Amino acid sequence: MVAQINMEEFYPAPWPENVPTIELEKISMRKLMELDEEECARVFRICTSEGFFYLDMLDHPKGREMYENACLACQVGRDVFPHKTVEEKRTYMKRPELGVFDRGYFTQFVDKDGLAMFTEYINIPQWEMLTSEKTDFELPPWLAPHANSFKETLESGNMVANVVLSVLEKELKLPTGTFTDMHQLYDSSSDFLRVLRYPGAKPGNQDPLGFPAHKDATSVSILFTWLGGLQITKKDAMTAQGAESEENWLWVKPMPGCAIVNLGDAMEVFTNQVLKSGKHRVVKAPGAQKPFDKYSVLIGTRPKNDVLMKPLSSPVIPQAETNGNGAAPAVLTSKDWGAMKVRMVGEAMAKHAKKEAVY
Repeated sequence: MVAQINMEEFYPAPWPENVPTIELEKISMRKLMELDEEECARVFRICTSEGFFYLDMLDHPKGREMYENACLACQVGRDVFPHKTVEEKRTYMKRPELGVFDRGYFTQFVDKDGLAMFTEYINIPQWEMLTSEKTDFELPPWLAPHANSFKETLESGNMVANVVLSVLEKELKLPTGTFTDMHQLYDSSSDFLRVLRYPGAKPGNQDPLGFPAHKDATSVSILFTWLGGLQITKKDAMTAQGAESEENWLWVKPMPGCAIVNLGDAMEVFTNQVLKSGKHRVVKAPGAQKPFDKYSVLIGTRPKNDVLMKPLSSPVIPQAETNGNGAAPAVLTSKDWGAMKVRMVGEAMAKHAKKEAVY
């Protein structure tokens, strides 16, 4: 399916039959590109409820292009992560200031052999990769040869995200461009391409969670993954007491040729909760897949940095509530709002690591 890549290696073990799995709806990329009314209505219904769906990337040339780019980005991860030391990978530095994780290498725990224990990932920042402005950004030598592939993946990811956003703005009776104008390819934003590796389960390294339960600090998240590990909660348990109970978590089966799309918290803010940001987590792969390293590719599309994070005006969107003295609550820019959300996720990760990590 993808030139120069043996896709069989992406599927080293079959999906187990005895795990509780959620059946996500499959949306056609071709129909969305054609603004098919029935398909657009399906997307809107999903995004006002559970918020996750499969997007069939292979029934349209633009979707196929993005799928192939994602497979190539995953192959970069497969080539780099196991063959570079953590010390070398950390030379690709994160930003010094707190913000959205859009640049650099990250891992939290390293074992006695100097290997990442639970999760590691590299972030490629969209704006700095594509801008013609002079910046201090550069890829390290072990990533630089893949720059063109990263750029193509970011470009196709932004295109697909904006197809989804254009559908949502129409269904919300917003003026054309309301969402898409906030998410342009060359905007100064914190959009990113992320390549992740979750090491397979090994004796003495049995952290059950690769990433704790959270919602994304994005507008649209587009995930490509080939092994199990992603879980979302049952729809009826989203607000129920005990929603974090293990029996309420369902597996999402990777679907060949499809991306898994979900909305992030920014869309809840813009629509005053009309659109939903789905809670999810990543755990060890199930069944026979568990010993194998899990690789994923994530495109995170966010509002440009100076966008104000507040509900938009539409007959479909309820008015924002005021505080006790009748004034509207303070409004953050997308950049500051994203930093706040990342700080909250970081605190959750630290709490999870303290509770669950096995050394």
